[in-house]
Amino acid sequence: MAKLAGAPAAEPAHTTRGGRGDTAGRILSDGARAVLANVPAAACLGLLLAAWQVIVTTLKISDFILPAPLEILKVTVRFFPQLMKHTWTTTSEILLGFAIGNVVAVIMAVFIVNSRFVERALYPLIIASQTIPKVAVAPLFLIWFGSGLTPKVVITAIVCFFPTVVNTVQGLRATDEHAIDLLRLVAASRRQIFVKLQFPSALPYFFAGLKISIALAVIGAIIGEWVGANSGLGYLIMYSTQTLRTDLMFAALLVVSVLGVVLYLVAVLFERLFSWRASSAPIGGL
Repeated sequence: MAKLAGAPAAEPAHTTRGGRGDTAGRILSDGARAVLANVPAAACLGLLLAAWQVIVTTLKISDFILPAPLEILKVTVRFFPQLMKHTWTTTSEILLGFAIGNVVAVIMAVFIVNSRFVERALYPLIIASQTIPKVAVAPLFLIWFGSGLTPKVVITAIVCFFPTVVNTVQGLRATDEHAIDLLRLVAASRRQIFVKLQFPSALPYFFAGLKISIALAVIGAIIGEWVGANSGLGYLIMYSTQTLRTDLMFAALLVVSVLGVVLYLVAVLFERLFSWRASSAPIGGL
């Protein structure tokens, strides 16, 4: 009897330890898979950088024309504090524009799916608006909103808006009609159908648009800073071009690339956490 009474008490402790061990093992396994998935890309990048370094050194190409990778790395380290200051400015523009653009995109997608009039009136205009080059309209935002944070955020939001609204509309329309009819049979409201069924079903499409828009958000912020700014990575690129500092321009481009990859990986991580149909491939295997 003593053994029977004691057995249930010992079992939860063993299960808890096992659960923690399984979680830690899964994290280590995912990390190892991510590293292995990036080996081919890292090897290819290393070969390209090595070839770049050899060509520049052998042909004695001036840093003004094409700086070597090691020289770019030296400049990046030397100007790291200034680069981080400009990176913070660009990142704030990206995140604000990304948030505003995607919130408006989701709201618009809901109206388009639920209203035939909105679909016929606005959806063709939304698609047609993408034929307008963002560089061409950026000066208008500078005139309308000044040279502060607002025009950069507006441009970034506009760039982020289109892929998210199109993908979200596609996802909402892809919801199983039989599942919708089943919820209507149990007297579910339109809000309950949307919250419980339509939006969760559309999450894979939504995150697909989100990953595209976060990449475009970086481009939108840089375009906004090119038109008119006194800080940010786009401003630093323009300043380096005007002062013939090619090495500093490449350093700024390097930081822009790293920032874009990091933001994309964050979007992939959120997809893994919240989407029911996220890819099982390691995050590093883009």
